[in-house]
Amino acid sequence: MKDIVIVGAGGLGREVAWTIGRINGNAPGDAPWRIVGFADDAPDRASGSFGEVPLLGPCVEAARKWPHASFFVAVGDNATRKRIVRALGERDFPALVDPSAIVAPSARISRGVFVAPQAVVSVDAEVGEFSIVNARSGVGHDSVLGAFSQVCPGASLSGCAMLGECSLVGTNACTVPGVKVGDGATVAAGTTAFADVAANTTLSPFGTLRK
Repeated sequence: MKDIVIVGAGGLGREVAWTIGRINGNAPGDAPWRIVGFADDAPDRASGSFGEVPLLGPCVEAARKWPHASFFVAVGDNATRKRIVRALGERDFPALVDPSAIVAPSARISRGVFVAPQAVVSVDAEVGEFSIVNARSGVGHDSVLGAFSQVCPGASLSGCAMLGECSLVGTNACTVPGVKVGDGATVAAGTTAFADVAANTTLSPFGTLRK
């Protein structure tokens, strides 16, 4: 059994803990993970517990106290997630795939990735480091997700889509085949991207806005 620290005592952190419990429950032998606790930089998360799981205080402090543990950064904001990963430095960042998710054998899942319940990652898709594929979302064949990107619940990427680093496709949004979403760009919830989305812009039903 391997110790793991979840970074982020919030909604996504609870979802990750739920998935870890499901992974343990589906393991044929000994459970692979033991959740040590939640690390969080927020002052009101410095001590006590979050649910029934201990709070370990700030992220860097938890990393010092648990040098041999794996860490999973469960923070929804892409830029914040990237900053925390950089602050934690070199350590073991496993990918976590919910047992109900469907991931093609030819898909490539990088370290630190979360594939949530009932998500689908299709053939020859590539999910970059520390990206999030949320519940009931779909990543089409041959799509490429850049590092620290995110596909929100119910969103769908058609085949050969490309997401840049720290980009986001919002809840129930979708892309047509081959669309490229630039670094730091957002496809707003419920929006269809019919053409490429420039870096650091937001595509919504009201048009494209520069961030």
